[in-house]
Amino acid sequence: MVLHFADWGGASSDPNMARFERDVQAEWKRTHPNIEIEAEHTPGSDTYVSKMLTAFVAGTEPDVMFLDASSAAVFIDNDTLRDLTPYEQADRLDLSVYYPNVLDLARRGSRLYALPADFTPMMLYYNKRLFDQAGVPYPQDGWTWADFLQDCKRLTVWKQGDPHPTQYGFQAQNWMPGWIMWIWQNDGDVLSPDGRRATGYLDSAPTVAALQFFADLVGKEHVAPSLSQSQAEGADPFQSGLTAMQISGHWNLVGIQASETLKLADVGVVGLPRNKKRITVLYEAGYAITKGCRHPKEAWEYVKFMSGPFVQRKKAELGIGISANRTIAEARRQANPLEPVFLDNVRYGIAPWGARVENYAQVEDIGREMMDAILVGGVPVAKAAREAATRIDGELGTQ
Repeated sequence: MVLHFADWGGASSDPNMARFERDVQAEWKRTHPNIEIEAEHTPGSDTYVSKMLTAFVAGTEPDVMFLDASSAAVFIDNDTLRDLTPYEQADRLDLSVYYPNVLDLARRGSRLYALPADFTPMMLYYNKRLFDQAGVPYPQDGWTWADFLQDCKRLTVWKQGDPHPTQYGFQAQNWMPGWIMWIWQNDGDVLSPDGRRATGYLDSAPTVAALQFFADLVGKEHVAPSLSQSQAEGADPFQSGLTAMQISGHWNLVGIQASETLKLADVGVVGLPRNKKRITVLYEAGYAITKGCRHPKEAWEYVKFMSGPFVQRKKAELGIGISANRTIAEARRQANPLEPVFLDNVRYGIAPWGARVENYAQVEDIGREMMDAILVGGVPVAKAAREAATRIDGELGTQ
């Protein structure tokens, strides 16, 4: 029999990824010789989500699908996935092996819609070489916004006659998953706790203050390049040495290890600077069984296998993310000098809004446009946030 599996990500030239896929396929065939996996890969997560939704409407959905936490609500809240609780209870599967806050990203009450694969908290990367040149001590666990801003100023280098710094302290990307944590750290948020309204939250005083702090890094303090400067740079500004700090996930380690301009030994990682609270976001991917699955028993075997120890260990070796299996993750604590820092920050991670709000992709689009209006158009933060909140309420149907 044949199981149809869908995920996102195109063909890779990385020999390590190719080896991983060969090893996983060989082990599956060895342990399940009568079940063939027909995989369909879609390049790009946005394309994948729209393609899967179209497949569900047409009744051509796969048996098993890759479920990304950032868009999980689209599928869970549209009743397209099977509750895995009866399967895991029948097998007496030990769910305690997973990080609880990672496993719960695909929960709705007592129902569980996916078993996790790997994940990452968003962290702050820093270039140790640039810190050393500036005589700035490396950031320490538990540092604050004030500490961060002071470091940014000391790491920004101006040369006489140049209109812009030749080196910046921070890379301020207009990517909402990369700046929403500033809002949370200041006790603000984008949406109400039930995820149904932006007015009173995105335009609240704590949120506006956090957005102002972020915007000032570019427009007032000049410790981060403008969006146009970053685009003109072309290459990754952090890897090229234009910026001394950058927010990213565990996947960034893979790019740094392959970099010709930056060595892993010159890179440090630390938890995000805190303000009123210490918090970050967890981005995770797992495996789910669709409601229309033709072979649910066999699909469950595949989901267990893909989230089980063999695949978890193999995937963890790639370095793209952290294994959701705590024992496997802890076993890799010595894999590189930065791994312990990631593991120690997992407890500060919470779910992305996309795991809970179906229309969150539209919220992120409006958030990005809001930040463009602030950083590029010069619109006052409070005005931009108020207008964005109204637009989001329209998208959510709460006006």
